[in-house]
Amino acid sequence: MTHGKLHIGWARTDITPRRKTLVLGQFQTRISDEVLNPLTATALALEVRDENGGTEQAVIVSCDLALCTFKHDLHQALEGRCQDLDAQKITVSCTHTHTGPAVDSGFYDEPEDDPEFMCPDEYRQWLVAQLADLVEAAWAKRAPGSLSRGFGYATVARCRRATYADGTGLMYGGTDRSDILGFESCEDHSVNMLFTRDPAGELTGMLVNLACPSQCQEHMSAFSADYWHCVREAIAERHGAGVHLLPQCAPAGDMSPHLLYDKTEEADLRNRLGLDKCGIITRRIMAAVDEALATASPPEDTVTFAHEVATWQLPRMMVTKEEYKLEKRIYSMSEEELAKQPYGFQRVWPFSDVCELISRYENQEEKSMLDMESHVIRLGDVVFATNAFELYVDYAMRIRSRSKALQTFLVQIADACGFYLPTQRAVDHGHYSALVKSCWVGPEGGQVLVENTVAAIDRLFEGEDYPKTR
Repeated sequence: MTHGKLHIGWARTDITPRRKTLVLGQFQTRISDEVLNPLTATALALEVRDENGGTEQAVIVSCDLALCTFKHDLHQALEGRCQDLDAQKITVSCTHTHTGPAVDSGFYDEPEDDPEFMCPDEYRQWLVAQLADLVEAAWAKRAPGSLSRGFGYATVARCRRATYADGTGLMYGGTDRSDILGFESCEDHSVNMLFTRDPAGELTGMLVNLACPSQCQEHMSAFSADYWHCVREAIAERHGAGVHLLPQCAPAGDMSPHLLYDKTEEADLRNRLGLDKCGIITRRIMAAVDEALATASPPEDTVTFAHEVATWQLPRMMVTKEEYKLEKRIYSMSEEELAKQPYGFQRVWPFSDVCELISRYENQEEKSMLDMESHVIRLGDVVFATNAFELYVDYAMRIRSRSKALQTFLVQIADACGFYLPTQRAVDHGHYSALVKSCWVGPEGGQVLVENTVAAIDRLFEGEDYPKTR
């Protein structure tokens, strides 16, 4: 724990592929060389120095990508660079756009003998080089500054899992069915924000954390930062091109910007405003940003800073013997037989070995735990806590309700790729995102994640009178 003057550095860079490559996020192969708008990576470097020479630090990076599987590569690329920076104190998260490039091979078929095609491994190598330069730039730009807290609400995502009278649930299930009961979980419309300023009081950047993947345009075969690009443009227009935006996706594994109800009302509103999906979401986010700026806490240039990095072991979701036997038979089934199988056992999914139940089952006794890197960062009255999953929103509610911080920023899809982490209610309902084929970790591991996160937050506020308000 360090208490002292705050130093802040910002940097951003373009991470849009320079050649055509795979677009990640759907079941089918998409290859694109079209750029609808640029993909951006942004870094915020933070350091506090106390009177006795003690320091604490963090570099928070956000990328317009679907998944983060390149952290180890980034550490290697930074060796010998960034004097005095502990590379373990870097955390990288993704906005989870489905119109960003793949960073790993093996998800989709790749064209052969096409000199214009950049394979995922080649893009990954180029990406890591850009991110290493980005981190170095942000770290080098550290200078005295201040920060303030902001909070508001914006209706950006809704629950995407409908439930029915027969006890089932469906991602993007039909809402015009006579047996619909409602939706599986609550929704999170909160927007947590941090604003940074230079010694003259000028705004230098903002961190905006909300529970919605950037997937309005997710089915396109083009590269796009989705609604976050529109938000960047709006911030530049209102506050100047030099003001940085670092977006973070809070737990939203069961949330989506695609509405399952209010669809006609929303479409009518957008038509009257002349806005598409990204435009209406940007309008709502900017309303929250404007209100938060107007009501933000007083800027502080001296803060308490602590950064705990740990590797947590979470129990894996186990493959049953029945699922194993069924998976072994898939390749020999006729189309008629396949059509009769439970959802998830009717196709061979492209998502790597998370869906490959045969080897999972055969090795799960020896590999019963999954290692997950965790960053829990206290910055004054605020705490950040990361996880690797598309985490269902109920887990966020459990953590935030018990957190001792005045504001709690939870960040999903950070520092690794853990795929979905569903609740027990979702597992009972079934369907995509709540199946063993969609998840490394299930409800048991989810509760371990909750308890570990709460315990880490408690340690960072131990002995202090927190929370200040409730």
